[in-house]
Amino acid sequence: MRRLVCIIIMAVMTMAASAEREEQRFNPQKFRMEQREFITREAKLTPQEAAKFFPLFNELQDKQRALFNRQRQLARQKPASEKEAADIIEDMDEIDMQIAKLRAQYHRKFCKAIPATKVNMSIKAEEKFKHKMMDRLVRRPNAPKAPAKADRQHRGRKPNSK
Repeated sequence: MRRLVCIIIMAVMTMAASAEREEQRFNPQKFRMEQREFITREAKLTPQEAAKFFPLFNELQDKQRALFNRQRQLARQKPASEKEAADIIEDMDEIDMQIAKLRAQYHRKFCKAIPATKVNMSIKAEEKFKHKMMDRLVRRPNAPKAPAKADRQHRGRKPNSK
């Protein structure tokens, strides 16, 4: 009888741990849905504005993701020479400029689709959402610990004194 109870308890604990790991996995559809809801609420987009804005926003996100993936590939490389290192740096800088141009191009498209004030609020809401997601990631069980507050504050700078 004891053996059966122990087996049942272990099975339940295993299932609970498995469910917790499943919940912690990144789900791109859920992320995009939460992002859309957050930006819509924060930027006070009407359903009509959201219908015009988000197809463009998702296009931008997809194009940026491809560029970020390329940057990650470059960052993982271990250059064997100064020339290779310089080439990687140059490629990374070129991608940064492509991302900036792409964002500016899409910002203009956004402004044609919805009022500029709403575009501005949407850009701010996107940043706020990213920070919220990073905070959530840091607070997750088994996640790496966040640096101490002193480490996060302007490293190397002296605080402003008034």
